[in-house]
Amino acid sequence: MPKPTQTRPARARAVPASHKVKLVLHHGIVTGTIPGGTRLVQSSIAEEMAVSTRPVRDALRELAAEGFVRLDGRGGAVVHELCQSELRDIYEIRMMLEPIATARTAKLAGRDSLLRAAGLLAAMESDTDSQQWAAHNSAFHNVIAEAGNSAKMVAILSNLRELSARYITHSITAMPDRAGRANAEHAEILRAIIAGDSEAAADAALRHLDGTLRALCFRPVGAH
Repeated sequence: MPKPTQTRPARARAVPASHKVKLVLHHGIVTGTIPGGTRLVQSSIAEEMAVSTRPVRDALRELAAEGFVRLDGRGGAVVHELCQSELRDIYEIRMMLEPIATARTAKLAGRDSLLRAAGLLAAMESDTDSQQWAAHNSAFHNVIAEAGNSAKMVAILSNLRELSARYITHSITAMPDRAGRANAEHAEILRAIIAGDSEAAADAALRHLDGTLRALCFRPVGAH
């Protein structure tokens, strides 16, 4: 009788060091703990994260390609700080794309996506910490975009949202009433999606983004 063959358990694929470095730097930049204008030195980051300089260099190149840093040509990079015109440009692009994505979601969203969005909305309504509110806000918009089943749209919108994330946190700190208005706008978007009304969902998304842009432009970029 032949012996049963034994299958070896699949080995977990190791996460590249450059990816780990990128995740740490990306999180710091998006949340604002690494402020705009900060110079990122390869050797210092490598020493702090116990890696060689090569994965740090690769991580910085990826972040530069995504618009988060600009390479300085001296073995490092500088965290990019958006000027008013760049911030407006990002939001004008979002205002073209996000209503389309939200309209798709009104037609395609499943129950799980709606429940996740509702949970994030409830978290935003109860959270008083501006940084945590901004994290919930980003997650809410991601859930809405993902429910539209367009991976390319999700990737584009996610990048645009992350580039402006730290300015959202600053605007909420400077204008506390903006969070309340944004919560009401989020609720309007979600109601339209639940109702399956793609036109109303797109219109609510457009008005929400316009309101956010107005709040950001009211407070000069880079002001503390």
